[in-house]
Amino acid sequence: MTKSSRNPSGVFLLGVGAQKAGTSWLHQQLHNRPDADFGCLKEYHVYDARTVPELARFRRLDVDIRRPGSWIQPRSWLRQWFIRNPEHYTDYFAWLLQRPHLRGAQIRLTGDITPSYALLSSVTLTSINTSFQARGIPVKPVFLMRDPIERLISSQRMKLRKQGLRDAATEVATLRKRVAKGRGLRSDYGQTLEALDQAFGLKHCFVGLFETLFTRPTYSELCHFLDIPYREPAWGEKVNVSATKTVIPADLLAEMGRQHADDLKRAQQALPNLDLQQLWPTTSRWAQA
Repeated sequence: MTKSSRNPSGVFLLGVGAQKAGTSWLHQQLHNRPDADFGCLKEYHVYDARTVPELARFRRLDVDIRRPGSWIQPRSWLRQWFIRNPEHYTDYFAWLLQRPHLRGAQIRLTGDITPSYALLSSVTLTSINTSFQARGIPVKPVFLMRDPIERLISSQRMKLRKQGLRDAATEVATLRKRVAKGRGLRSDYGQTLEALDQAFGLKHCFVGLFETLFTRPTYSELCHFLDIPYREPAWGEKVNVSATKTVIPADLLAEMGRQHADDLKRAQQALPNLDLQQLWPTTSRWAQA
């Protein structure tokens, strides 16, 4: 579901998620290109901090001169500068497309891949688009989805890994607590698709799947959408992988299937030519259990 039109000034990739759906790998592959420059961050957390109350923490700076660990890095100050005036955010990426680079490389691509931008409203997405359009820079929205149950399990596992917790019993117990709270903040694919459709029209967005991202046809299609030549990525490179052999109880899978049945339905509507029964076997099975 893509549309491409080459623009001589380069383009801005607006990555809106989803979390644990290959966004870190994608950022690494694109940022390593000689014709791309994503600046000093992968996740800038500007518009979510400004407009999503649950993510207001990104607006706070808890600095204590007596605690060196609390001292803020320069890139964090940059983020605050953008949050306070989003026009600086747009100017920054316009500058990345124009600044001189070694060996005279022409920058064709810049962007911000922040998975929690999946929560942005159509009004906020439209304002981002308008701001870049005023500078003659096309915005290319990219939304990657993943089997909702597999994505949730991977997300919870990543949190445990950061805490040094890896045993199966803890994984199941914490996942059960997480599911008992209902659908997560970043789990509503339908909300994101609707907002993108209202702001850009889905035909002007790249809506893809984690399950097919690491294939030449999908990655080639993405490069075409971004108006950049295809360049072979590092297929075997692993970024933020959370593998496990933990067996998830059937009752827990059934509850996750019930919670994410609408995600499966909305994703199939957005991607009618893909067989989600095959590509998303876990959710497909348990959503109908």
